[in-house]
Amino acid sequence: MDDTRNREVDAVADRADARQLTDELRAAVTEPRTAALVLTRRVRAAHRSRAWTALGHPSWDAYAMAELGLPRPTAYRLLDLADTAGMIEDTVAREAGPSLAHVWDSWAVLDVRAVVDLRGRLAELSDLLADRLGQVRADAGDQPQEPARVAAAVADAVAELCERPDVPPADLHSVPGPDGMDVEAWRTAVGEGLEVQKRLRGGFRELGLLALRVAPGYVSDHDAEAVLHLLGEEIGSTCDELLACRRYALTGDARAVEGI
Repeated sequence: MDDTRNREVDAVADRADARQLTDELRAAVTEPRTAALVLTRRVRAAHRSRAWTALGHPSWDAYAMAELGLPRPTAYRLLDLADTAGMIEDTVAREAGPSLAHVWDSWAVLDVRAVVDLRGRLAELSDLLADRLGQVRADAGDQPQEPARVAAAVADAVAELCERPDVPPADLHSVPGPDGMDVEAWRTAVGEGLEVQKRLRGGFRELGLLALRVAPGYVSDHDAEAVLHLLGEEIGSTCDELLACRRYALTGDARAVEGI
């Protein structure tokens, strides 16, 4: 894979600059309280300056493994996250004002699923986000825009685009069914099953976002247990279920809610 990945390249860092960039990036990667924007800005700085070259590594992913302890998929996922974060930051600054450019900053908005799903769809996201922020601006009228509404507009735009198909769905008529089962009946069953799974995942994500409101992502599972136990008692859930949904909202990995 080409390490430039079509991203712009700044002047190549010398060894001292590369080491400083790497130390700052390592701190952002390993510190759970780091804001997404801080992390993604440091990722962009290290990648644009080709810090791996100055430190003697042959590629971005080799550098990420040696210096940051990150496997290849995570190294490139960070670049995708950085691209998405940069686009959102620019769009919010343009549509809502520079002072609000950071208010959406949350791993609950930019979870791993969003990064994967939005790869190559940043122009589509920018257009959708501009439309949502335009509505927030119109609703505010002469009053200052509320940071919470700007953040919610970003979260909603990301979630909506993740639910939109990137390509036309597969023609289920061409999917062979079990022996002896009518093709149309099989197609209907598969379609209904996909819709049920979509609703279930949406419900798990909503519960996860609720859990993140009372136990933010930088809080460990152990420290979150007390408040999520109380929340579970109030809403008819359990601490384990809420922890699983919270992990799903943070990572976008459906394996977090398997068995619920």
